[in-house]
Amino acid sequence: MAYVLILLWNLATLVPIWLGWWDVFAVLGLYWFENLCTGIVQFRKLRDAEAHADSPREAFALSSFFALHYGIFTAVHGLLVLVFFGLVMGGLWQQGQAWWLSALVIASIHSWGYRVDWRASQGWTRTTPGRLMAEPYARVLVLHAIVIGGGWLALSAQSPQTILKLFGLIKLGVELTAAFLWRRFATKAGS
Repeated sequence: MAYVLILLWNLATLVPIWLGWWDVFAVLGLYWFENLCTGIVQFRKLRDAEAHADSPREAFALSSFFALHYGIFTAVHGLLVLVFFGLVMGGLWQQGQAWWLSALVIASIHSWGYRVDWRASQGWTRTTPGRLMAEPYARVLVLHAIVIGGGWLALSAQSPQTILKLFGLIKLGVELTAAFLWRRFATKAGS
């Protein structure tokens, strides 16, 4: 199920890129929004795992720390994307077609994944709060290098759409690989 979700929320960005609807700022803004959705879902998963953990005295300690840390990280990242790619490079005034529709699709897919892939299957029984705390950071660090690097290259390229397509596909490949490795690691660690 996780692979289908990753494919679907990436298609919400790849299709408009392929159709030539979006500039660099629109794509980076949507990737920022995707990180925000990831953080919200991860926070909710942490809360669930902590609520079902064996040690109630530490209930919600990790999720509170995660909310603070990931929240600051996401705010700074969003500010950098807005200031540099939006204001300095002029992208804010050229927002892509159907941006809000893609953002709604991404948020809906994340929410659906949380309900179906996590809550309905009682995902907290297969992991620990500590593992959930670490889960999004590997993805975020690698993807930021890819996404920001792609943004810089796209701004300097004669054909930014080609760079955006390439980096969108690389991002999809990295996310699918990371999900596979994370699940494999989690399964081995739980055995």
